[in-house]
Amino acid sequence: MNRRPAKQLPIEAFRKIEGPEILKKLGEARRTLCMSRIPHGTPDKLVANDIISRIDDMAEMITGDRTHFHIKMQS
Repeated sequence: MNRRPAKQLPIEAFRKIEGPEILKKLGEARRTLCMSRIPHGTPDKLVANDIISRIDDMAEMITGDRTHFHIKMQS
């Protein structure tokens, strides 16, 4: 049985259709990692920080703003 690969969306459609749900899940994961009690300086913390950075990369790809999940200070 030959199965065709799923049709890929253009990036603009991906951002609009799937982006909001992906951002919601990424935000939850990022918050969990940021609030975790992983000891600083450990290999586990380095991995967590790398994942947080990659989540920020994905947020930038979807929204154009790498700081999408960062806490904004009110002026």
